[in-house]
Amino acid sequence: MISVKDFAFKKLRTFATLALLGGTLGLTSCLDDNDIAQVPDSGYISIYNGAPDSPGLIISTDVRDVNNFPLKYSQTLSYNSYFPGERPFFFSEQYSVTTLFEKEFTVKVDSVYSMYIIQDGEELDAFLVDDDWAEPNESEAQIRFLNLSPDAGNVTVVFNESETPLFSSTGFKGNTSFENVDQDLYDIEVLSESGEVLVSANDVSLLGNRVFTLILKGYAETTDADKKLDLQLLTNYINY
Repeated sequence: MISVKDFAFKKLRTFATLALLGGTLGLTSCLDDNDIAQVPDSGYISIYNGAPDSPGLIISTDVRDVNNFPLKYSQTLSYNSYFPGERPFFFSEQYSVTTLFEKEFTVKVDSVYSMYIIQDGEELDAFLVDDDWAEPNESEAQIRFLNLSPDAGNVTVVFNESETPLFSSTGFKGNTSFENVDQDLYDIEVLSESGEVLVSANDVSLLGNRVFTLILKGYAETTDADKKLDLQLLTNYINY
């Protein structure tokens, strides 16, 4: 496994590139290497808004705002450090004193997580996933899959029309472990339980020395083009 201290020293300032397709919003503060060295007892969390009907969200924890600008649907906040323990997170619209919802998560020392904001019916919710990957190498990438579509059902993910799916029967809020794949261009298909192609992407570049998260987002049944079923690729880590 990658050392979390090594992750903090080498990568925290590079996560402006976290969201390849979604865009990354600025944090309220920046850390340099000396700051990281002085705060060893921390966990790290990135935050992704996967709720199609959500407003732009301001997220706060304890007494500080995590982001200055609203986190919109399909956007990501890059990894930031949090004190260990039971941490309450509050989600609200910009300039509002009313909280839309709140959630408490356990943050462990020297751990790395991703938080995903989702829509379950008319309710907003969030869940936390361990970002548990090995150090990538120059000839391989690592990739996992998350199903954040509320109505797509259980789905299977196939790379380059392989007879063996890379990820099988993943339901809403389901997430997989990281898998190694050769550095290459890939045609990706997401299939329903009946084998129907729900969404696809061609010539997706998975470079070596990188860790990715592939997200299925949006609604399978919608007339809103901005909320339709789609794939989004995020970069969690680059081994420079």
